[in-house]
Amino acid sequence: MHLLLNRLVISLFFLVIIQPAPAVGETETIKVDLELLIAMDVSHSVTHEEHAAQIEGVAIAFEHPRLVSAIRNLPTGKAAVAVMLWAGPENQLLIVPWTLIQDISDAREVADRMRRDKEPPWQGLTFTAIGDALLQGADSLTGNRFQGRRRVIDISGDDPSNQGVDVSEARDIVVLQGIVINGLPILQERREHEEKAELVNYFRDHVVGGNGHFVVPTLDFSDFPRAMLAKLISEVSGVDPDKAVQSAWQIPVSP
Repeated sequence: MHLLLNRLVISLFFLVIIQPAPAVGETETIKVDLELLIAMDVSHSVTHEEHAAQIEGVAIAFEHPRLVSAIRNLPTGKAAVAVMLWAGPENQLLIVPWTLIQDISDAREVADRMRRDKEPPWQGLTFTAIGDALLQGADSLTGNRFQGRRRVIDISGDDPSNQGVDVSEARDIVVLQGIVINGLPILQERREHEEKAELVNYFRDHVVGGNGHFVVPTLDFSDFPRAMLAKLISEVSGVDPDKAVQSAWQIPVSP
């Protein structure tokens, strides 16, 4: 707890009090409407096939004209996006660096980068450290060259956290920095409604936070592209997803 509080104090000190002049030759800050970090779980519970499905789901979303249209309809017509993979406390990797998106070619660049390597970066990691992923995501948002009117972490996962810093405390630290956290719980291995509801409620109670936050569950990895596209469009537009999208996981599926 003390470590997290110290981290928060240091973060706020540098964000609010210290405002150094830019160094000569430093990259100019780019103003955008949205800074969006997509954080995807690649711990042991996610198989190679499921990881590839996540990668492809994000790629498909960035190729969709509705998402590009939502970005172009923003006041500046600009968004900055990065994609991070995460697992244990020491395992976070930015596979798509912060990228400016203004048109379809920019969005396709993100899709192409996603598809370059569908192999998980780590093997056999049983740790799921959501809190550490949130803190690393906040650091990445703070340290990039963009200045967004809104800043969002979009985090997906198929299990509660079992390692690392406390999730609720990490969430509170991130939210205090003005960052919104949205969740995409993946219900792949949960057959009973009670088991599904348990993970959805875990995300709602411990993971998401900030102004206008929401949760969009997905039934399985084959449903990931639909859920991710709906979630990204809502995050870009700043409009809450339709109630039907948020509750689609509750509809019984015929055998």
